[in-house]
Amino acid sequence: MSRPYRFAMIGTGFFAQNHLHAWAQMPEVELVATCDIDLNKATAAADQFGGRAYTDARELFENEELDFVDIATTPPTHRMMVELAAEFGVAAICQKPLAWEMDDARAMVDAMAAAQLPFMVHENFRFQSPMRKIKSIIDEGVIGTPFFGRMSFRTAHDVYSAQSWLVESERMIIVDVAVHLFDLARFFIGEPETIFTSALRVNPRIKGEDVATVLMHMPHATCIVDASYETKSDHNTYPQTFVTIEGTKGTITLGPDYHLQVVSGDTVIDEDLVIPDHGWTSVPWNAIQDSVVNVQRQWIASLDSGVVNECSGVETLGLLDITLGAYESLASGQVYKVGSSL
Repeated sequence: MSRPYRFAMIGTGFFAQNHLHAWAQMPEVELVATCDIDLNKATAAADQFGGRAYTDARELFENEELDFVDIATTPPTHRMMVELAAEFGVAAICQKPLAWEMDDARAMVDAMAAAQLPFMVHENFRFQSPMRKIKSIIDEGVIGTPFFGRMSFRTAHDVYSAQSWLVESERMIIVDVAVHLFDLARFFIGEPETIFTSALRVNPRIKGEDVATVLMHMPHATCIVDASYETKSDHNTYPQTFVTIEGTKGTITLGPDYHLQVVSGDTVIDEDLVIPDHGWTSVPWNAIQDSVVNVQRQWIASLDSGVVNECSGVETLGLLDITLGAYESLASGQVYKVGSSL
């Protein structure tokens, strides 16, 4: 475009701060408005990053000329926000999980498609620099064909003080973290055919599950996804994800502090990965923060080119099916056939 893309940030809470910082370093965009039900939060974001503050999303759309909106509200509000964007002819990028129910997610995708508008889901784990590195190694054939994977996120970090909604949510760690790990499994190995879930609530002050293990069966591989907010350790690795990918020619392991080991035949390579520094990023959040930058760069590239991005709304329906299927498996005690809700 001959001018920056004009956008609004809807939802200015905890994680949205990463969005705002990342957008602020991109000359391709201009923040013209912020919106949050808490006027103080919306105003604080506007004062720091620019634009006018709103508490009513419809009023925002009625008053501002927008090219896109970045939606970082809680999942129950996503459908309303995306359908508003479609109504006003505005492209949208929306935080995960896309919705609590498949009908809502499908309605959002359909609304944006009917309006012929770009629509992306902010699924950021696959955009972490270490994960892009792993993907490139797999694609180069260094370890052959993957037949086993494990995506692990285990910590005792207090996630509740910054995201109080997690305390009251009857669906918790699967929709908060395991959804990202499911996406990594798909990214590295492929689409699962079936999944089976085991989960627990260890912390008595919360309503949902805080420990979960999911077994995913792909056509020619298996993958274990495990997540915990109750795993105590003498070395805090929050918010790092550990990855193991075993292939017919070797193994990739991403361990604590982003130590990458690649075994290929008789060759063993060890590397301590360095996370890009963007000035505003900081340890231990830097890999997540860097991934936000990468997500937003892809979004702008897709707007420039018209090419569908890899986390489009349509593509993310498959991820939501897996996520909701994990809960269905948990409730039934049975294997869930992926695609059943699509």
